[in-house]
Amino acid sequence: MSSRTPDGSDTSAGNSVGKTVRVLAALGRLGGFGRLTEIADAAGVPKASTHRILATLIAEGFVTADGTRRYGPGTGLRALAANIAANEQHGIEAVLQRLQAQVGHTVHLAVPSGDQATITYVADAGRIFQIAWHVGMRLPLHATALGKAILAHLDPDETDDIIGRTGLPALTEQTVTDPLRLRAHLAQVRERGYAADHGESDDVLCTIAAPVLSDEGRPLGAVSIAALAPLIPPGGLEGLAPAVREAAADVARRS
Repeated sequence: MSSRTPDGSDTSAGNSVGKTVRVLAALGRLGGFGRLTEIADAAGVPKASTHRILATLIAEGFVTADGTRRYGPGTGLRALAANIAANEQHGIEAVLQRLQAQVGHTVHLAVPSGDQATITYVADAGRIFQIAWHVGMRLPLHATALGKAILAHLDPDETDDIIGRTGLPALTEQTVTDPLRLRAHLAQVRERGYAADHGESDDVLCTIAAPVLSDEGRPLGAVSIAALAPLIPPGGLEGLAPAVREAAADVARRS
């Protein structure tokens, strides 16, 4: 039975909203994926109520489940956070637009979401042939420059968990799915500070990306430059590395 405040409003809806907010805040404090009990304890919300709230948030795209009964921020929540950050005083959007104007190709910003990267911002090059990647799109970490820039800087246990899974999907014939080759490639990404994708995610697409790192070296996301392969001369993709690394470092300072 619901109760009412002195002004006659129903408090049951307010209680429900309050619990939802606390669950979302708990997810943020956990810093990634958490189990139901962990989220319920952190939110101070009964486990049964937490489960119902998470189910609703998953349906709305604000929470995602990784298949092992763990829950984390979903595409909708990450996109919302990125849009707020990009349009406030931090100036992240200006950094990405400046990079796009400098290189003349499409620029993307993505954040980690389990074993995928979720695109949260696109600065389009405005060409006739546009890159199909859009805000909210999720890309596997192992098969894209955006993803590998993130994957290379995760905690070793997290990286091992993702790479160790059987049957990593091959998006094209160029996708690296062999664990040994992938580990060697990620070591190279860490050494040079950027990742490159020559047709690994799409046969006609080339991308280069640099990680957005926290002060502790944790990957907050990645910035990429993407172009159709015919528009990039041999060796031209790696020539964009200084620009994308500088932009990613600038985004990190403003995050």
